[in-house]
Amino acid sequence: MFTGLDVAEPAAAAGSPDVHPGTPWAELLDGSDEMIFMVDRAGVVRVANTAAVNTLGLTVGHTVTTLPLAGVLQGPPGSFDLDLDERRLRGRGTPTGEWTRWYVRDVTDQVMRVDALLAERWRSAFLAEAGRRLGSCLNRVRAARTTAVLAVPALADCAVVVLDDERELAWFRVDVGPDDRTETTGCLSRRTLRPDSALDQAMTGLSVLDDPRLGDDIAALLAPGFGTVGSAMVVPLPGHTSPAGALVLARHAGRAPFETVEVHLVRQFAARAGAAISAATLYAAQADAAEAVQRSVEPPALPQVPGVALGAAYRPAWERLRIGGDFYDVRPAGDGSGTWMFVLGDVCGKGIEAAVQSGNTRQSLRALWLTERRPLRLLDLLNQATLAGDEPTMATLVVGTMATGADAEVTVTLATGGHAAPLLLHTDGTVAEVELSGTAIGLLNDAPFGETRLTLRSGQTLVLYTDGVTEARGRSTEHPLFGPERLAAEIQAYRGAPAAVIAERVAQRVTDWVGDRLQDDIAVLVIQAEPPPDTATGAKDTRP
Repeated sequence: MFTGLDVAEPAAAAGSPDVHPGTPWAELLDGSDEMIFMVDRAGVVRVANTAAVNTLGLTVGHTVTTLPLAGVLQGPPGSFDLDLDERRLRGRGTPTGEWTRWYVRDVTDQVMRVDALLAERWRSAFLAEAGRRLGSCLNRVRAARTTAVLAVPALADCAVVVLDDERELAWFRVDVGPDDRTETTGCLSRRTLRPDSALDQAMTGLSVLDDPRLGDDIAALLAPGFGTVGSAMVVPLPGHTSPAGALVLARHAGRAPFETVEVHLVRQFAARAGAAISAATLYAAQADAAEAVQRSVEPPALPQVPGVALGAAYRPAWERLRIGGDFYDVRPAGDGSGTWMFVLGDVCGKGIEAAVQSGNTRQSLRALWLTERRPLRLLDLLNQATLAGDEPTMATLVVGTMATGADAEVTVTLATGGHAAPLLLHTDGTVAEVELSGTAIGLLNDAPFGETRLTLRSGQTLVLYTDGVTEARGRSTEHPLFGPERLAAEIQAYRGAPAAVIAERVAQRVTDWVGDRLQDDIAVLVIQAEPPPDTATGAKDTRP
């Protein structure tokens, strides 16, 4: 109900042209949502509507003593914002003669809505940033560190990420003090983890939120001198099938405890962190497996063969994998005769699948070499083994044997299964194609294979290569093939050069020819009859 002292209004108000006798001012003021009241110069409340009396506790005829409202009313009229009994008030004062009119509104709900919107925007931005930074981590330790760094001080004063392992639990800690921020790493023995501890529960997928015993439970993980734990929580980091670890968060005494909305935020953050750590762990496992596969199928180091100089070069089409479908191998026959077995092949396909198939083919050959050393028979056995497989793969190969004889001569027997014929470089610089032809393995049960025998005299060079060399397309607009003529000219230009130099030069010239357009693997194997030491000559480049 509108109340006021029985006194005359200030002259300015009484003489206002808008004031008409009989106007129901009390009803008008009491019907307003605003708190409206008038105070004289002495600070005495002269007029107040019902909202002002009920909300602000004003009493007409008395001064206002409630702080901080009293301080505002004692100052010059103007706008103000203040908190009073968990309410946010916003008002303004207007002088009217000897009195001051005050209009005050309760904006608590409005401010709370704005604060909630800003908080939700911050949480969304935080999770988006966490997703962006964690999504780029392919290293498990880096993902753990990023998780802890993101959590401090946004979520807590100290964050510890514990990674789950069979024997040891590696942890990464970030804490912020009054003057600095520190990062620490360490590990715990899984045997020392109590079965009923919060960390153990988190490792099984359970969250522990502000348990009274939690401060003592996690004390060993916190930084020395952290002080009293005011609020803490331990949540799992969800993985693919089981938790990838746990996230420990602790706040100093005096900081607000975790609210319900913050608990929800922490769990969302932990889900992103767990996914990132699990993905990094899976990536590391796959990388290790890929590395093992790469090591098993990478071209082997060439052995030292008496009287023979060997050279090889390899360029995979997928350079980042370092492996492909082309392969070569040189191994002793193992019968004490001084005979050596060699092969150069090309499995149909590219990338990992072709690399695995080439590895299988090479392993099959190594097994066959233990019992069969005749090149033609080897191809026939390999063809049968390939066709007997679940998914036969076509491949072209040149398989051979070599043995050093008198006068620095090397006797070579070659058999081919659909592969390009080798090139023979004579000591006079002429290059000739070895007459050899046959059908690729993995196509027919009774596939015909070709075989030939030749003798490498001192200084002569035999060059075996895959079709990635001659079928490489150039960088020009017409994209011409490198071709056999260009290959022969390149070999001829390096007459007299060591086998290793010839092999590497051919591969490099093809790589330069295609630029960044290498579409097929390149493999080159060079077999050279070594000249006597007193007649060895250097490389000659006869190109203009």
